[in-house]
Amino acid sequence: MSRVGSGDTIVVKPSNNVYTVLVIVATVASILAFVVVNMKCKDLFAAGIF
Repeated sequence: MSRVGSGDTIVVKPSNNVYTVLVIVATVASILAFVVVNMKCKDLFAAGIF
């Protein structure tokens, strides 16, 4: 949708993928946190959390 008065629509393609990068960073951080917690549980308990 465009607000230009000439009637021509201007299509603007996204220039960056900020949300994609944020999702990737959050996923990697979650996986690393899970690995650290699992390692700490193995230190505390003989069998780990699983």
